[in-house]
Amino acid sequence: MNILFISSIQMWGGGEVFLMDIMKGLRQKGHNVFLLCRQKTELAENAVSLGFDVTTIRIAGDFDPFVIWNAFRVMKKKHIDLICTNMDKDLRFGGLAAKLAGVKGIVPSREIDYPLKNTFRYKFFYKTIATQIIVNSLATKKTVLKSAPWLDEKNISIIYKGISLEPYSAPLASNIKTELHLPDSAKIISFVGQLDERKGITYLLEAWKNIAAAVPDSVLLIIGKGKLQHSIETFIEENQLHHSIKLLGFRNDIPSILRQSFALTLPSLWEGFGYVLVEAMAAKIPTVATNTSSIPEIVINGITGILVEPKNSPQLADAFFELINSPVKASVMGNAGRMKMEQQFTIEKMVNAFEEVFLASIRPK
Repeated sequence: MNILFISSIQMWGGGEVFLMDIMKGLRQKGHNVFLLCRQKTELAENAVSLGFDVTTIRIAGDFDPFVIWNAFRVMKKKHIDLICTNMDKDLRFGGLAAKLAGVKGIVPSREIDYPLKNTFRYKFFYKTIATQIIVNSLATKKTVLKSAPWLDEKNISIIYKGISLEPYSAPLASNIKTELHLPDSAKIISFVGQLDERKGITYLLEAWKNIAAAVPDSVLLIIGKGKLQHSIETFIEENQLHHSIKLLGFRNDIPSILRQSFALTLPSLWEGFGYVLVEAMAAKIPTVATNTSSIPEIVINGITGILVEPKNSPQLADAFFELINSPVKASVMGNAGRMKMEQQFTIEKMVNAFEEVFLASIRPK
């Protein structure tokens, strides 16, 4: 197949890591894989560095004729059999271009647990233009069907994200305790994600004040970029938590950091898939996360981690205390998470599932 992925996203996060993984996996299986995305983005730069055929265009309005025309030209030139879109915007301009270009398969991938709008425009693109819909979890599928009862459930495929185990058995890329001048006894709790409100960072910081006071050798690593960076820095300054909270920004050694962490936390208000939860499982560490969206499908409460209610700082603090005070329990949870990851969340399973859906989507009905 000649497959074109379309993404208008401007940031770099778990969804973009997944996109690179699926593109690499499909290329290894012999398919020709292309990417259409915005100009001057990390996504474009990283795809080019991996040797992919990347076309960057100016992406403006959903129905901008120049955007549709440019996408159409790419599809005709590359003889595209199937497109896979990321955002709703991508489905609108990409779907129209694909129809004009005679592309057989048009597959939007829903990466967030967010409802579709019950409007003519959404009905047209998701019911008439799309040939199949991929969702990242049962939670997302339920949300989509509840908001769009006009969709045929048979046209929605659940594909869980998967990761490669290679970075979790390779030599450590860095020694984070040495880098940050932390004692060997330090218990590192890591947060990895975009620094925005939906990740529940405000509630995490409030919880951490109690942890820092009670467990002096505990350290919270906040890894990522986003609009909350300044407010996090202010919180650290006002509460004199420089020793206990380290704001690291973007890092490209996440597997190495997670392998040196005691646990991971993801206190999201709502989530897409929670890619980093699977990374924590691969690193054999437990997670403290919220009971929302797809997270309960990934984290088994009391077995591979602890689930708390969103926006609940006291519950977060109690969960951290429980793990820190029970290192054997934390280790058992981490090992259980690794077993679940190997059974359900491998990159091979993910790539095979995408290939199967794509092939079915272009077969004559």
